[in-house]
This record gives sequence, structure tokens and C-alpha cells, in this order.
Amino acid sequence: MNFNKPKIAIIVQRYGQQINGGAEVHARMIAEKLIANYEVVVLTSRATDYHTWEPVLPLGSSFENNIEIIRFNHPPKAHSKKVHKLNRKLRGRWLFQKFYRFIGQPKWYLAIFPEADVSNIDSKKWLALQGPETYDLKNYLLDNQNSYTAFIFFTYLYYTTAACIDIVGKKSILIPTMHDEPSAYLPIFKNVMAAPKFIFFNTLSEKLFSEKMFSINHIQKEIVAVGIDEDNTNAEINIKDRFGINKQYILYVGRIDSAKGCNELFDYFIDFKKKDHNDIVLVLAGKNMINEVKHPSVLYLGFVSDVEKTQLIKSALSLIVPSKYESLSLVLLESFANKIPVIVNGNCEVLLNHIEISEGGWFYYNKKEFNSAILSSLNEIENKKKGYKGYEYVKINYTWDKVIQKFDHAISLIEKQL
Repeated sequence: MNFNKPKIAIIVQRYGQQINGGAEVHARMIAEKLIANYEVVVLTSRATDYHTWEPVLPLGSSFENNIEIIRFNHPPKAHSKKVHKLNRKLRGRWLFQKFYRFIGQPKWYLAIFPEADVSNIDSKKWLALQGPETYDLKNYLLDNQNSYTAFIFFTYLYYTTAACIDIVGKKSILIPTMHDEPSAYLPIFKNVMAAPKFIFFNTLSEKLFSEKMFSINHIQKEIVAVGIDEDNTNAEINIKDRFGINKQYILYVGRIDSAKGCNELFDYFIDFKKKDHNDIVLVLAGKNMINEVKHPSVLYLGFVSDVEKTQLIKSALSLIVPSKYESLSLVLLESFANKIPVIVNGNCEVLLNHIEISEGGWFYYNKKEFNSAILSSLNEIENKKKGYKGYEYVKINYTWDKVIQKFDHAISLIEKQL
């Protein structure tokens, strides 16, 4: 513990080197950079899997890379049917809610069917059911808020932020990782987005969407994102020896999940292989959350270390990001930093903007454009040109000096108001 440094807390739904979610990796990157100037404590759950929120990691305090991590207890995630049912109510999709709107929303209807109205209690129930319901984290913040100079919350969506940020709102920085998804329209998040002292967005499109959705004109806002380091390690992993890959490959890195567009990716890639019988393979690095697709040109590696991930990127033909919902995409920026071009789903505005501004890859909306993007990446001259364009984009726009300056400025202003 260093009493000469301001003490700050980073609050995030999951944390640790074994976690490969985008926001969670983002939180770890920020924590490990801020420790140079601050005493950093991470407040988080015991979970590694956001589908189940099983509390598998040890309760209480531990250390990783000289950062204290305090993990709070919580139940596993509620049955998906309960969450889905309440989700439908919050979105006004129950049949008697639709009828209520159809007849003009008369007051007498709610007197007879009060459940047609969406209450604050419903929102809190949904948040708790979605998880991770770290109730003790709320108590910790109530008891220890004066021990910290500032609180940095990651991801608007989960209990760790949505149920806690109002406790320390005027001392908080919110990194919402917001994008246009159904959950963003739930009423509970109006108060969440209005609570912090600062909001740090990852991209301009995230900022514009949030300003359109929420009343946040009173909040100080910045586009901050992250810095991307060049790979300065001397580690050279033989991809063939380590993973048995002896062909050119397109790489996917992250959770293998339908929510990340992986089902469509498998469909498109297998269709591509039927039409073009080249030797290219699809390699997936990350935890598999869906039924494994059996195909001779689809290779699953499971979870890989940071060093292995970097080497896989450096040896890939191109990286693919098939998600329709991203607020930044760290792996895209990491790929650019290693001069490897990227193929993205054009339906995601954030990813599309990265490609259009940088000219560091290709985007697709359908199978035909997907096939064309892969074939273009096989052109060695075009591939290298795109890879270098992406590298220049990262070098200009994603430097740690700029990122840390913005955190220092926000934290100093929060400290002055105390």
C-alpha cells in the first residue's frame, strides 16, 4: 500500500488474466497503467463466466500484478426463463401491456391490471436476476466511499455498475461500453447514465448514441478509449508446433458466442469453403459458449495466453470480428498494432467506422461480401497495404499518453471538489 498516491477503485463485473471479455480486458489494461500514479483497488465479482455467474474465484482480497482485487459474493445467475419473462415485461411485450397501449392507456386499466405498469421494483428485480448480484459491494461502497479519491465503473449493463454507481456518483467515472442493443432502452439505465461525474466513451458513435438516448448534458464527457502497445516481447511461438496450424488462417479471438456473431460466422465461412476450395482455415481462440461446429477447416484452440494471442494475430492472414454489437473492439486495435488487417461485420457502426477511417481492412453485410473480403485478404500486396494502414491508425489515435492524461485530469477535478 502506498499512502503517497491517491487511492482509486475500479469496479467491473469480472476481472483477471483468465477473463477474455472485451470490457474486462479493458478494465485490466487501465488498472495496470494507472498503478504507476495511483493506488489501484479492483472491486469485482467471484465469477469467470457471465452466462452463469457461478462464484468460483476466492472471496475477499488477493493480488495480481501488484493490484489488489477484492471479490464480493453473489448467487449464480437466475434461470434464463425468469430473466426472459421479466425482460419482456420491461420492454412492454406482455400481451396485456400491448392491449393496454392499444386501448389508449386508460387509468382504470392499471387499477384492474397493475402488473401492466413497469415499476422501479421490476427494474431492480431484472438487474438482480441478470447478475452478478454483488449486494455486499453496495455495502462496501457505502462504508468506504471516503477512503477513495475516485471510482471508475466499467460497463453500464451489470449490477456492479447499475446498482452501485449512484452511491458514489459525484466521485465516479463511467466507462459505459454502450451500444445500440435492446437492454440500452430499459428505463433503469436513464438514472445510471445520469449518475457519474464523468463519462468516458470509447468512440464518437458511442457518444452520439448515448447523447441521443439519455439526458446527460450536465455530465463532463470525453472520448478516451485505450492505448495500444506495440509487441515488444522477444517471445516467438511456433504456431505449427504449438497449435498444429500449418495453413493460412483467418483468426477470431474472444468469446465464441452467438451474441458475438459466431453462429453467422460459421454459416458464412462454411458456405465460403463450399464455393472456394482453397486451404484457408478459420481459427478460433477463446472460451466456447455454444455448440461446437464440426468442420475440417474450423479449428478451436480454447483459451490462450496474452503472448499466444499476440503470436496468433501476428501469424494470421487477417482477423475477423463478426459481432453486430461492439463499443470499441480491443482485439481489432491489437491486430492493427501488429499490421494485420481486419474483416468486420458492417452492421456494427463502431467496427465499420474503424475500417472506413483507417482503411485497415474490409467490411461485409452478406455472404457475397464476406467471401469477397476473405479473397481480398489473400492478395499479398493488398493485405500488407491494409495492415500498414491499420497500424498508422492505431499509432495516431490510440496512445497511452493521451489516455492517461484524460484520467489524470478527471481524477484531479474530482479530488478538488472533495
